[in-house]
Amino acid sequence: MSDQQEIRELFDNWIKSTIEGNLELARQCIADDAVFFVPGVGEMDKETYAQGAAGGSPEDSPMDFDLDSKLRELKVSGDQAYLWIESTLVCSPKNGDPSTRMAGHSLSVLEKRDGRWQIIRDANTMTVVPL
Repeated sequence: MSDQQEIRELFDNWIKSTIEGNLELARQCIADDAVFFVPGVGEMDKETYAQGAAGGSPEDSPMDFDLDSKLRELKVSGDQAYLWIESTLVCSPKNGDPSTRMAGHSLSVLEKRDGRWQIIRDANTMTVVPL
């Protein structure tokens, strides 16, 4: 499998882990020393980010999530790569409160370590936008 195919598989698993609330799959996508940059939050480490992104099963969550993420660009240079991702996330409380929509871009830096690609840095610009 080519590096680009492996990275696309990692991207698919990352999105799948978020949609399904699969914390273990999310952790597999992230290097132990990864740093995430999130608007209004600042820096987050692997565990904090993974729990926020995929911290529970959809059945246990007080919200329904509708995530649409598109891989806009993928570049590989040796053992490093980056992804430009465009996403829209609609969070709908199960109690009937109004939904919230977020949209924006993220730039993820990946590194191939011990034969597999992992996220080492991620800058996310998703913010609340009108429905």
